[in-house]
Amino acid sequence: MQVKARLLGLLSFDYPAFGKLRPVELSEGATVKDLRERLALPESKVHFVSVNGNMVGEDYRLAEGDEVVFFPAASGG
Repeated sequence: MQVKARLLGLLSFDYPAFGKLRPVELSEGATVKDLRERLALPESKVHFVSVNGNMVGEDYRLAEGDEVVFFPAASGG
């Protein structure tokens, strides 16, 4: 199946191609965790994830055409 993934903020610095939605092929029944691991994103760098605009956990099962956005922890001062 194919989903679209996007990385925001500091996450996109390491993976600039994913600063915009990009297609990613996954096995049927794949979860958000499977996608994160496929993109080689350390769990510690991802603060939360949205699928089709809804915040979800890593065990969320993805479906064909889902749009997944990974958000980093915000920081500043």
